[in-house]
Amino acid sequence: MLLSGSVAATESPDAQVTTLLRQQPLDTLHPATTEAAQVALFYWRNRYAPVWTRADGPVPEAWEGLRLLQSASQFGLEPTDYQVAHLRGLLDSLAQTLGHVVPLRVRTEQHLTAAMLGFARHLHDGRITSLDLRPAKPVDAPAFDAITHLLQAVRSGQFAAKLLSAQPDSRSYVRLRWAWQRLLRTDSVAAQRMALAVALNLERLRWEPPTDSLYLVVNIPAFSLQVVRGARVVATHRVIVGKASMPTPELFSAVTYFQAAPEWRVPQSIAIDEMLPGLQRNSGYLDRHGYQLYSATGQRANAYRVNWKQIRPETFTYQIRQLPSARNALGHVVFRFISPYAIYLHDTPAKAAFRATNRALSHGCIRVEEPLALACFLLQRDDTSRAVRRTQELAASVIQGRTKGFSLQAPVPLLVRYLTCEADGSQLRQLPDVYNRDQALAQAWQAPAKTNLPTLAAGQ
Repeated sequence: MLLSGSVAATESPDAQVTTLLRQQPLDTLHPATTEAAQVALFYWRNRYAPVWTRADGPVPEAWEGLRLLQSASQFGLEPTDYQVAHLRGLLDSLAQTLGHVVPLRVRTEQHLTAAMLGFARHLHDGRITSLDLRPAKPVDAPAFDAITHLLQAVRSGQFAAKLLSAQPDSRSYVRLRWAWQRLLRTDSVAAQRMALAVALNLERLRWEPPTDSLYLVVNIPAFSLQVVRGARVVATHRVIVGKASMPTPELFSAVTYFQAAPEWRVPQSIAIDEMLPGLQRNSGYLDRHGYQLYSATGQRANAYRVNWKQIRPETFTYQIRQLPSARNALGHVVFRFISPYAIYLHDTPAKAAFRATNRALSHGCIRVEEPLALACFLLQRDDTSRAVRRTQELAASVIQGRTKGFSLQAPVPLLVRYLTCEADGSQLRQLPDVYNRDQALAQAWQAPAKTNLPTLAAGQ
């Protein structure tokens, strides 16, 4: 229960409300770690003045806030998370009660504030907090201050618009939300069928950090990479992603440079699982496939002089490399970015695979169709004055099979997301759940959300 304490009968009603709000404990060392602390910190920042009520009843923003909570499903959220029936009861009682209503005003203040803070956080960050389900945000991603945002909304004179500005403004989020709200207005049966899919994917989009005006986005279930500038997709590339047993991870990073005519250093997992059996059958396996063998210290080794029958996975200490060529597994270009995973965007010599419908075929890396076009776009965007010369250097590197790196002065943000429902114009389009991730997310979604709402006792 949030309400406690007593007031002097000689104080004005507003002063009595302020006195009771001031008595709510405030942990200044660890603020906003509980529902009560969230509410207490909100009123401390507002000098404990009432926000939602006055002597003659609820203020317009209180009713506006209630309407927003009641319409939470329009934003892919759950109205029941915010105890809207209880809040409506408090506001109705306050509007109809005459005389001494200070305790009722304080309860209304505290519970409506808690609900609006929870709603604002859900709009911005999502309602699922499990780190097992959410990709890690960049360490420099700004934290959302729901208390400051709510106070600014209350003081703005445009409460609903300001409160709703907590939502992401990314192209995908705005389009999906708009298509969902259109469906709600036009086809209630279809909306009921699509509600969970929309909610899960609006949630995923809320997990993403803000992007620059230009960014790359890979949607794994769509098998596509889009170059997005503002509200427009300026280029689309088909991609091949990881197979279900070796899934491509969701991540947020930035492309910092790319290499033309790259050498491929075969990951040890692939060398042991896929190449060692071939070597045990025939020592000429590497020669036939265009690979070279190196010792653990980086010295060239002769595969024909190794007794491969005696080599086991735990004793395999060699490195396998593939020099630049038309057969190189990385193709003509590889795009590099920082991530905790050993994956990257790259070309491939297996062009026919891009015609497959289900392109979950790789070991986890993302193979890009027409990567040279993407590389040229990045060079033009990065430095117009040097774009022609650098494009010529790129072509020469590929033709000559000579590895060359191209750094980007301005790294290009990269989102690798997992979106199984998206907007296709004004329509909603469902995509294959290639890694079966929707089920776990749906289970978490249907569990009670952490809203920082107080637990309400009977009669409160």
